[in-house]
Amino acid sequence: MAVAAALCAPLLAACAPIVRPPAYVGARDVVTDASLIGPFDGQVVDAATSEPVAEATVVAVWSYDRGDGFIGPWGAETTSVTTDATGRYRIPPAKLAVRGSTARLVDAYLIVYKRGYAGYRSDAVPTGGPRSDFTVRHNRVELRKWQNSDSHAEHLLFLAPPRPLHKAVRWEAELANLDLFRALGGAGGPAVVLEEEEPGKATAPVVAEVLDASGLLTPDEVRQRTGYTEAFEVKDLTDLKRTGFYHGVHLQAINSDERHDLALRVWSAPPGGMDPVAATIQETFGKVKPASDITPETWSTTADGVHAIGFVDRAQKIGVLLTCGDQQCHDLDSALILAKHVYRNLDRLKSVPDPAGAAATPAAGTAPQGVPGGAVPGKTAAPSGAGANNPAGVASPKGQGASTMSPESGPTTGATGPKGQGASTMSPEPGQPAGKGKRP
Repeated sequence: MAVAAALCAPLLAACAPIVRPPAYVGARDVVTDASLIGPFDGQVVDAATSEPVAEATVVAVWSYDRGDGFIGPWGAETTSVTTDATGRYRIPPAKLAVRGSTARLVDAYLIVYKRGYAGYRSDAVPTGGPRSDFTVRHNRVELRKWQNSDSHAEHLLFLAPPRPLHKAVRWEAELANLDLFRALGGAGGPAVVLEEEEPGKATAPVVAEVLDASGLLTPDEVRQRTGYTEAFEVKDLTDLKRTGFYHGVHLQAINSDERHDLALRVWSAPPGGMDPVAATIQETFGKVKPASDITPETWSTTADGVHAIGFVDRAQKIGVLLTCGDQQCHDLDSALILAKHVYRNLDRLKSVPDPAGAAATPAAGTAPQGVPGGAVPGKTAAPSGAGANNPAGVASPKGQGASTMSPESGPTTGATGPKGQGASTMSPEPGQPAGKGKRP
């Protein structure tokens, strides 16, 4: 047996593939071995929070070519693992299963995929061009949350999913096909309305959709975190118009007063950009300075029986304002826990057919609904009407009048009507989000 092994060893060595030096940045400058063969290890985290991302799929792909004059591809091999609870992964060395006297291992790259996030490739970035921050050992992968404005078709083209990912991306392939179908003028999916550009010219189809934020925080999830045992009625807030980029959700406690209510106001990729949203939330909270509890722009305050948390994620183009009565959220930390849960659930945001058959989203560059120009100091004041005095929408969730809370002017006078009737015109101190006893 020893003789046979000695005779076969040269043949096996001759058939083993040649391994090219890696082209990774710093591959020749690191202390640990850096090779196309591997092993590869690192950690996958959320790009905004740096929280570890567990159960993400990490696939390593090794590519081969062969030939001495006429060079061509000669197969590939893959290995797939999932991240642990701390977001860490380890890819073992390539098995070098592809053999041949002129075979060469010419490339190796990783793909990281987790539903709800934009995927990652170790060799390229989504905007085009090579990636320059990948390392073989102790690599850090930052996954960005999926945005409503992202295209499933472009995402899959970027990933070019290998076989181990085919099952995981099957759901997304259907949406990618729908994206391409609509891009070609197809009318599948949500209802289509016609918008006339100029008199006498042909009309173009416009998909009538509105933002749906109702899945960001369900009644069961609230009860689980606050201990509340009664039922909620989930309805739209009516103080601001629901659009393709804004949705207000009211979780109204049934058989309980307003201090058990909870409200969410969500902006997603508004046409006017995130600056007006951030300015409005900052104005809503008055002199409260932003912290980094959820994102680098996170505000929190308590006033007159209402806890309020606001945050802006510029990478995902999303702004959220959560208000919770003090009988539902017994302290500000409870509201912050719910707001963090909302942030983790941002992948649940979606667009749905507009039940009212509204027209299309305004053109880019216009100020978003609920964030008028007057919300930003130094700009023209907003016209009167819903949302004019309270552009961020911190008003009665039932939409029966708006709070006149103003960080600048101080409290105004007026009377507070009974539950469900009228609105309070009494403003708390600067930065306080709502009047005591009112729906948050």
